[in-house]
Amino acid sequence: MTLVKANAVQRRNSRGGRSSQEHLVAVLRCLYRHAEDDGLIAEKDNPARKVDKPRRLPSTRRAIADTRLAEINQVAVTTGDDPELDTLILRLHTETACRRGGALALRPADLDREQCLVLLREKGETVRWQPDTTLTWVERNFGFAVAHAYAGRTDGAGDTGGATSTYVRATLIEIADALAALTGEPHPLAEPEGRQHGSAG
Repeated sequence: MTLVKANAVQRRNSRGGRSSQEHLVAVLRCLYRHAEDDGLIAEKDNPARKVDKPRRLPSTRRAIADTRLAEINQVAVTTGDDPELDTLILRLHTETACRRGGALALRPADLDREQCLVLLREKGETVRWQPDTTLTWVERNFGFAVAHAYAGRTDGAGDTGGATSTYVRATLIEIADALAALTGEPHPLAEPEGRQHGSAG
């Protein structure tokens, strides 16, 4: 494992070969598990079971600052062959927090004009309706559950919310509330104006 770590390709976002170690352990565990299943080795003779996976480091990803997002939008509006389309694509990603694959998979049939919703089909075969990155702002103003749903996250072993997120799922109306507050524009699914977010009862 030390050799794999030392010879990992160094990129700008490199984590010192840590993910190479993690992938190596995962591959060896899979290989030896198949050997177990096929009766080639006994469980007690599986060396991969004794090797711990390197602890995954916290993500270095962060939200784009408002000023930087404004700069990106300004460049899109004033340059390029089709500024109108570029601006529309940027607005789609900003307002829905969709991934590239979700945007590329969009069809006219995926637009619900009456309720201002977009049907996003993204990685892991996830499908979600989303009102028309924002996630930090949504989390700060509307809480983890709404940000979790806004991003189209699914509950699973890698979910940082753990089992708690099962009981605090956000509704589509709460997501629409967040979008309306973010854009300063009304949304047909959002609660009527005057509802004070965060108030009890």
